[in-house]
Amino acid sequence: MKQIFASGILMSLLSTSALAQVQPFTGFTRQDLKDDFKYAVELLKRQHPNPYKFTDTVTFSRKMDSLMNRLDKDPSLLSALRYSPVQLFNDVHLKLDYDEERVVDVFYGINHFPLAITTFKDRIIVNAKGETIPFGAEILSINKMPAAKLLSEIGYATYSDGFIRTGADRTATSLSLFISLVFPEATSYEVVYKEYGAKNSTTVQLKAVDAKTGYHNRSLGELPFNSFLRRAYITKEYQDKESTAILTVLTFMLQENAMYKELSDFFAEVKKRNISNVIIDIRSNGGGNPNMSALLYSFVALRPFDNVFNYRTKNIQMHDPENLLNGYGTKMGEEEVKQTENFLKQRFDYDSAAGFYYGNARLTEGSISNYPPDKNNFKGNVYVLISGGTVSAATYFAALVKNNKRGVLVGTETGSGEASTTAAWFNTYMLPKTKSKLTIPMSEVYFMKAKQDNGRGCQPDKELTFEGFQQYIRAGKDPEIQYTLDIIRGGKQ
Repeated sequence: MKQIFASGILMSLLSTSALAQVQPFTGFTRQDLKDDFKYAVELLKRQHPNPYKFTDTVTFSRKMDSLMNRLDKDPSLLSALRYSPVQLFNDVHLKLDYDEERVVDVFYGINHFPLAITTFKDRIIVNAKGETIPFGAEILSINKMPAAKLLSEIGYATYSDGFIRTGADRTATSLSLFISLVFPEATSYEVVYKEYGAKNSTTVQLKAVDAKTGYHNRSLGELPFNSFLRRAYITKEYQDKESTAILTVLTFMLQENAMYKELSDFFAEVKKRNISNVIIDIRSNGGGNPNMSALLYSFVALRPFDNVFNYRTKNIQMHDPENLLNGYGTKMGEEEVKQTENFLKQRFDYDSAAGFYYGNARLTEGSISNYPPDKNNFKGNVYVLISGGTVSAATYFAALVKNNKRGVLVGTETGSGEASTTAAWFNTYMLPKTKSKLTIPMSEVYFMKAKQDNGRGCQPDKELTFEGFQQYIRAGKDPEIQYTLDIIRGGKQ
C-alpha cells in the first residue's frame, strides 16, 4: 500500500532509455532533499495524531541523527532517497511521493537488478522461470549483503504500524527495483543462492541491466499466481468439488450499495451451490471504510456484533497552511483551511487530563454499532487470507473474524494494527524544496473498544513454513490458497 515511490515513476521507466550513469535531481540538490527531510520531521511532530506512540523523544532523535549521518556518508546520489525519515514514525498510512519529473531521470540512469524476485518473510525468492537462477530458489545474499539486511535497507518502502515486520509483502513486483536502489551504480551482482532441496549454496555473477529491461524483467514474475482473482475490486471463484468458494476483496473503498450487491450475489451463489467453505482473500487489501468491513463480516456473522471504532488525536489544528494542498493538488485556500478546522472542532472534544482530543458522537453518525448478521449470512467454515498487505479497514475485518472466533486466519501478520491504526482524514503537504508530497493522517482509530495498542497486527492462526511455500510455488499453486484448501481437505480447523 504505502510505498515511497509513485507508481507513475515505475510506469514511466518503459518509455525512455538512458545510459548507466546516475543523473542529478531536476530542480533540487542533495542538500535540498536533506533539508526537506528535516522539515518533514518537524511538521510531523506537530501535525501527526500521535508521533511518539511507539517510541520516545530521545530514541527518535537518536534514530533520526543516525539516518542523517548515513545520508551524509553515502556518496550515491540516488541512495539518498532511501533515508526518508517517514519510516521512523511506525505509521503505515504516512506517505511520501517524490515529484516524478524531478527524480525520474535518476531512475533512468541507474543499473538495475536483472531478475524478478519476491519475498517470504525475511527471505528473498527468485520469481521467474528460465533464468540463470532457478525459479523458487532462495537468494542468500546479493553483493555480499545478506537477504535480511537487504530487506532492512529498504525500510523506507516497507514500514508498517508499530513493530510489524511484514511490510515487504507489499513490495510485490517492485522488489528488484528497491534492491537496485541499494546498489545503484553496480555493473554486476554477485548472487549467492540455494536451490530447492540443495545442501550447498551456489554463487553466480549477474550482469546489471538498463531501466527498460529491468522493468520488463520485473513484469515476468510468476507470483502472484492468482492474478485472475485480482482483475477487479471484488472477484469470485467457486470450486464445487472442494465445496469451497473464494472471495477476493482488494479494497473497502467501495460505496455501500455496490459493496452490498457484490457480497449478496456471492453468498447467494454459495447458498445455491450448497458450499461448505468460504475463503476470503484480503492479502492485498489496502483498506477504506471500516463500515464496509463490518458489512462484509455481517455476511459471515452468526450473531450480532460490535461495530465500534473510536477516534483520538493530539492535534486538530492545520499547521503550515502555506504548504497545504487541497483535494485537487493545488494550494489550500484560507477559507478551506478554516472549514477543515471547523469540521474537526465540531467532532473532537479535548481531554486535558489525557492530552488528547477524542471523537464525539458526530463522528459515528450513520454507523451501526450493534450490527446484525445479514439475512443471507453464511454459516459454514470461514478462512481469511492475510499478509503485510492487509492494511487499515482490511485489518479491522480480520480483527472482527478473530475476536468473534468466526474463522481461521491464514498467512502472515497484517500490515496495520489489530487494536488501532491511523486513518480517517488526510492532509497533503508539498515540501518546499523538492516539491515532494507528504500525506499525513489526522486521527488514530481504535477498534472494538480497545484502550491500548501493543503495536502488532492480527496474527495468523495458520502459517506456511518456508519449505511448504517453496513446494507450492514449484507446483504452480498459489501458496496460501492451496495451503488453505489442503487444510479443508484434511478436515483441520
